[in-house]
Amino acid sequence: MSVKLADLMKLPSLKEAKVVSGKSGLSKLVSSISVLEYTEVALLEDDLFDNDEFYGSEIVLSAFVNIRDDVEAQCRTIERLHKVGEVALILYYVGIFVPKIDQKLIDFANELDFTIIVMPENEMSLRYSEVIYEVVEAIVKQEMTDTNFVTESLEQISSVRPPQRNIDTTLKILSDRTHTSLVLTDNSFQVINSITWPRTRHWDFEKVIEASKQINENELVELHLDERDFYTARKPIFQDGMQAMHLFMMKEKGALTADVVLQITEVVQVFMNLWGRNYVEISTAELMKAILNDESVKMRRLGKILNIDVSSIKWMWLVKTEEIRDNERVLSELKSFVASHFDVSLIDLFEDNIVVLLDNSVAQRDRTHTANEFAMMMKEIGIELKITVCQGMEQTSDVQSAYSLVNEYKNAANAIYANKPIYSLQEIDFAAKCVGIVNCGELAIAEQMKPLKALDDNEELIETLSVFLLEGESNYNQAAELLFLHKNTIKYRIQRVNELLQYPATKIPESYNLYLAVAIRRLLSETNNNN
Repeated sequence: MSVKLADLMKLPSLKEAKVVSGKSGLSKLVSSISVLEYTEVALLEDDLFDNDEFYGSEIVLSAFVNIRDDVEAQCRTIERLHKVGEVALILYYVGIFVPKIDQKLIDFANELDFTIIVMPENEMSLRYSEVIYEVVEAIVKQEMTDTNFVTESLEQISSVRPPQRNIDTTLKILSDRTHTSLVLTDNSFQVINSITWPRTRHWDFEKVIEASKQINENELVELHLDERDFYTARKPIFQDGMQAMHLFMMKEKGALTADVVLQITEVVQVFMNLWGRNYVEISTAELMKAILNDESVKMRRLGKILNIDVSSIKWMWLVKTEEIRDNERVLSELKSFVASHFDVSLIDLFEDNIVVLLDNSVAQRDRTHTANEFAMMMKEIGIELKITVCQGMEQTSDVQSAYSLVNEYKNAANAIYANKPIYSLQEIDFAAKCVGIVNCGELAIAEQMKPLKALDDNEELIETLSVFLLEGESNYNQAAELLFLHKNTIKYRIQRVNELLQYPATKIPESYNLYLAVAIRRLLSETNNNN
């Protein structure tokens, strides 16, 4: 099915290449290859990686052209590649675009056990096409020679990171190997998981299942539906000796053979036997996806199957760890922590966030306190995170809107509330307003910054005022704690600010204008630092 990375290193196009990190990864299987070049790192992260896709057993070619001098961005890209299951990166044109491989990048990749392969340095005559041709040829030859893919599929699944070792990933691996669309349903033919080949192909699975569910389990049938011809088959999947699910297989180009059907079924069945005890969690992940992707039919079906009252969800926490590698630990701790506080909860990874959906079983005034308690608990074990607490989720569309808003403006909120571990949805909305003002141009910015002119660019006073208003919530003790100063020092500085302004910094509505001014100042400062 796939070839090992070590075998590919023997190809003529890769014989002169060097493995600089993750040497243990040479034993990993490779089933595809792709090229990664882009013009904007932020765009890459948002559009390519944050889509809940699994790119397992793939190697990537790149020259890091746009981040050639930015080691932090290179590390961040490696982290993202590792997160979505890529096997290795083959780096081109070192010494031409990237001046040299920084030791920090090598150490970071080794920490993740991620393989970086460097093509001959200072060599402009290198061509991506040579490696691509030989790797694809080796994979195709292997697939034609070894038609039994059960063992290698299971080996591939077992090597996947635990958060991704689920039925969804299993179906993706099998779909990629067999070029087949797969659907898993419960015994009442309600869709639980599905994957299409190719990924952009759309199916009306309800129609397909209705047309296919009468098929004998040993039959392969050719159907014509919605102007497409395809082969289909249905097989039972068992748990604890009882039929628990149906697996449907659809293949458009070429016949779906009985041997391929049996092998796909065997892999899914073995997965359920080995890892199926966590299937409730897997289905929970599917329910989370259905809610956040606005798949109302699927959401209602999965909620019923899992006995989760989706209508009782009124609160959402979006938890963002400082280091992606901490997600698994935080996810585990969160499930235990939330279970002791709430009656109904749904917790899982979605994109690069940990999403927590909660009921009203904790008093409203305690919700933010509970989130802060968890953040402090994580800080004690060395894990830094930010939590956005979203209230008023009366329906799932509110959850979707809040999730989109937070994802779009979380970086702006981080810049404005740099010292805050817990955000409210209103603070995210305020960050969005600040971004809107900044995007209006210099005149709009100057107008909003006018209240700070009276402070005459006194950095000490402006920073104290910023912390006092934005993170200290106009509380002297809180601001003193954040600035590591005595409470009286904060009082003195704010009194000096009041004198220069000629009105109290906490007086409404004047204080709102000050709040807006220091927020925009922070946002501009962060933007300048990143340029």
